[in-house]
Parts: sequence; C-alpha cells; structure tokens
Amino acid sequence: MSSYEDLLKVLDSRKVTRLYWIITILAAIGGFLFGYDTAVIGTAAEFAPYHYSGFLLGYEIASASLGAAIGAIIAYFYTDRYGRKSLLILDAGIYTAAAVLSALTINGIMLLVMRTIIGIAIGADSAVATAYITEYAPKDKRGSLAIMQQWMITIGILGSYLVGSAILYFLPSLAYVFDWRLILGLAAVPALIGLIFRFMMPESPRWLIYTGQFDKLKRELAKFGISVSDDVLERTRTEIQSEMSIKLDTAAKKALLLVGLWLVFQQITGINVPFYYGPILLSKLHIFSSTTNPVYSAIDGVLESTILAVINVAATYIAFRYIDKIGRRTLGISAYIGMAIFDLIGGISTLFGFDIGLLISFAGFIIFFAYGVGGTGWLIQAEYFDTRIRGRMAAIGALIDWLANFALIEVFPVMLSTVGLGGSMFIFFILDLVALVFVYFFIPETKGMSLEDVVKMFSSVPISKIKNGREIVLSK
Repeated sequence: MSSYEDLLKVLDSRKVTRLYWIITILAAIGGFLFGYDTAVIGTAAEFAPYHYSGFLLGYEIASASLGAAIGAIIAYFYTDRYGRKSLLILDAGIYTAAAVLSALTINGIMLLVMRTIIGIAIGADSAVATAYITEYAPKDKRGSLAIMQQWMITIGILGSYLVGSAILYFLPSLAYVFDWRLILGLAAVPALIGLIFRFMMPESPRWLIYTGQFDKLKRELAKFGISVSDDVLERTRTEIQSEMSIKLDTAAKKALLLVGLWLVFQQITGINVPFYYGPILLSKLHIFSSTTNPVYSAIDGVLESTILAVINVAATYIAFRYIDKIGRRTLGISAYIGMAIFDLIGGISTLFGFDIGLLISFAGFIIFFAYGVGGTGWLIQAEYFDTRIRGRMAAIGALIDWLANFALIEVFPVMLSTVGLGGSMFIFFILDLVALVFVYFFIPETKGMSLEDVVKMFSSVPISKIKNGREIVLSK
C-alpha cells in the first residue's frame, strides 16, 4: 500500500473470514431485537391488563415505530460525530433497560413509554448498523454482510412468535398475570449479550480515516488482519480532508431522494400488517384448532403468524445468497411484481370469503418482500452516501422509514373499518405497481461497486440516466 486509495482497495478486496461474520452478527443483534420488540407486542397486548381504544389502541402497536423515528433523529446528530461503535453500545444498553422495565410496568402509560423508549433504540440501531457493516465489508460481499441485519430482523420476529406461543402453552393459567410480562422481558437477554460483546467490536475503519484518528485506525485495521505503515497513514492524512462534514451536494440530495422513496414504499405497501396485526387477523382462520378459550385462540393466531415468520426467514436467505450476484435492482423489480400479484390474490380471496387465500396471499407477499425489498432498503440507505455524511443520511433514511411505518400502523385500523381488509389489499396492490415503476426507472445497480464508486455515480450521472449509472461509471 502506498496511498489512501490503496488502503480502500485492500478493505474492499479482503477475504471474508470468520471474524467478519462475528462482527457482523454482533452488529446485527440489534436487528434481532428490532424484529422481536416490534412484533412481540401483538402477542403480549392481548393479555396485558391495559385496555386502550381509538388512537391509544393504535399507539400501543405503533409506539415502537414512533420511538424509532426519535432514535433516528438522535443518530443523525450522534453517529458521524462520535462513531458507529459507541452508538451500537448505547443502543444495546437502552434495549436491555427498557425490556426489563416493560416487564415490570405498573400501568398502561408506563408500558407505552417503555415501548417508545425501546423504539428509540430500534431507530438508532436501524440508522447505524447497516452503515457500520458496509464500511468494513469487502465490496463483493457487502450485500450479503449487510443483509444480515434484515435476516436478524426476520429471526427476531420469528423468535417473538415462538417465545410467545411456548410461554402461553406451558403457562396458560398465568397468561393475564405473568406470561405477557415474561414475553416482553426476555428481550433483555440478547440485548445484554449485545451490550457486553459490542465493546469488543472494532470501530469503522472508513469513519476513522475521515475523522483523522490514524493511531486508532492502525489498531482497528490490525483486527481485520490488515497491516499498514506509518508512512501510508501519513500520506492518507494529507490526501483527505479530516473534517467530519461535507456540503450536502446535488449527488447526496439525489441519493437521499431515491433512498427515501424506496423506504416509504417499503413500508406503505403493507409488509407490517401481517406481522403487527397477523395474530389478530389470522386467529379467525382456526388453522390449528377451533376454541373459545382466549389463551389457546391466541396461541393459534401466533402459530399461524409463525408460518409467515418462517417463510420470512427462509426468503431473506435468498437475498443473503444472491444480492451480490443478481443485484439490488433486479431483485427489487421482481419483488414488487410478486408483491402486487399476491396483494391482488389477497383482495380477491377476502371479497369471496376464501379465508385460506388470505394466508396464501400473506405468505407469497412476504416471500417477494423478503428477498427483494426489505433488506435492500437498509443496504442502499448505507451505500449511496459519502462516508463523511453516511451516518447522517442513513439516519434521515431511517427517520423516513419509521415515520412511514408509524403512519401505516396507525391508519390500518381505519382502513379496516372503512374499506375492509379486501379493500386494503387492493390499495396495497396499487401501491406495489407505483413502487415497481419507481424502481424500474430510478434505482441503479450497485453490486460489486466500491462505496466510493457509488458516490461517484450519483455525482456524475443525471437522474434521468441513473438506472444505468453502474454501467456508465464502470465503463470510464
């Protein structure tokens, strides 16, 4: 190595060893908690002794989403200034404390407050985790490593259903007294594990470069097996500006527009309806049994939702396996086609009273969303921006995502009471088609590109040609 660019090339061309996977899993523990804590309330809320109506009923389900928006704002001011690692540690601490306090809540307001605080950790984590992963990941494996965050989210959702149904099954007599508290409180276990081991993670090498922390950079690169001389570090120091901020130029604004629209469509096309409201909607199908006992009825609803969660985990593996081979754009286009088809099936099934068709619709929709939309949104949120503003731009993306999430979860009960479930599915079908047009015309491919080449693409290619931006940049 003789220059800054050589150092980045070494980072981009490293072989992915076990260490890379360990660091990535530790970074993505927040994804597991993200999934667990956003989905678990759908099970626990049925047995908590706090009964809400109107806005508060929606807020009980969506409180974590609103808190996540607040967490994204905190990340905006924090992560580019103080680093990725310290925010990940802080998030794990918040997760741990809020999970314990959720289990010990003494009234309904306290539960809503704790849910909101958990949301703050979720939002901050969603803003920084994928950005952190992309900054050390080799360019040919960046997609697969970053998708671990989304995969852990799906595993967290599945975990919440398995834990909830198991606790209710083995302790049915304590459902209204103890079970719901235990279901909420068990999130503290993985959170505490994350809190302990995140202290051992290296800081993002790219962030250290741009903040001029070259002594620390040398130590952290050594953890990745990269040896760098003092001469190279000194030349790097002179080649870059060690300021933490750069002007939010046209390229960054263009990238933010595309990321923001992707994340809005990611939410408003309805993915969280089956996961937040699934146990309630699917309990009416009585796939596993038919009972008037509310505890066992709830178990049935959770088990039916577990089918969807298993599908979600399995389909996200497709993204993990192929996003660096097939690419972000191709997966996204095919995903929205599939999502539209299954939303249409769901709407028609509901209108004709074909209840099992609703489960089929949810399952098919989740398969396509999981492999082409969910994780891809968090990935492009991290890889479209210059390192010096990546944290802030990723935080804005997370804020947009969580506000859209919150809006949908608040509005969905109103949609149910006005146009019904069938009408809601048709609305989602139309939104899928709009999203498909957007992805086809405006989302570029970024597989195999360095983060620096992605930024160059947005600065040199007009938005009218951006879908072919990769070919334009790499051909020069």
